[in-house]
Amino acid sequence: MVHSWIVFAAGLATMRAAIDRGDVDEAARQGMLAGPDVIAQALAAPDRPAKLAGIAAAPSATDREELLVPLARLAAGPDRRTALPAARAAREIARELAMRTDLPDDLAAEDVATWRRSFVDLARDRDRWIELRVIALDTAAALDRAQGVGIPLDETMTDPDPAFRRAAIALVPAPVPSGMRRVLAEIIAKDPDANVALVAAAVLCADAAVDPPQPILDALGGPGLDRLRSLVASKGSAALLRDAKRCLK
Repeated sequence: MVHSWIVFAAGLATMRAAIDRGDVDEAARQGMLAGPDVIAQALAAPDRPAKLAGIAAAPSATDREELLVPLARLAAGPDRRTALPAARAAREIARELAMRTDLPDDLAAEDVATWRRSFVDLARDRDRWIELRVIALDTAAALDRAQGVGIPLDETMTDPDPAFRRAAIALVPAPVPSGMRRVLAEIIAKDPDANVALVAAAVLCADAAVDPPQPILDALGGPGLDRLRSLVASKGSAALLRDAKRCLK
């Protein structure tokens, strides 16, 4: 027991020392050698260098999915210099997990759902920095193995921050699921921010390049098409305007 504690402490000290001298890669390497338990301890440590070392090591650790819990706790903390990197590390792990067709044998769907809820809570917290909320939303979406949006789109559209609404729309899968067309059409017609409405139009209308346009036009209706015409007549991203115009051809 004493020997294990010494090895544990030595691994953490080596990771911390690497960060203190500015060698992030070495901190990550030492964390990989020390293992996920030491990385989790680093993430929970009281000092910033240890936390940063744990963050650097987390995305490359074995059993890294289990580190989503301490990463979420750290991302929820008051220190911006550790919260944002922790959220980014969690997003990297979540995106890698999302690429797998099936979950690893030692992971249950309930585990993933629990991790997703942690990041949903962060994304919903309007007192957090907007960068953190968007990263948390991305992470929740990657862990959402059903719809891939993390939080239902109609809920995110009530958020007062247009940057958050745009980020939520950008997560809608392509092609757009039929059940989301009406929500996007309502955003196009009613969202007070023209940039948010244009992003929704680009996402919805991009499908018209390869799919029959009539179901998309039916979802838009008269009010949606009227707003769409005004949107494409204004200035905006060339890529967004190109896709939005597909509904008008």
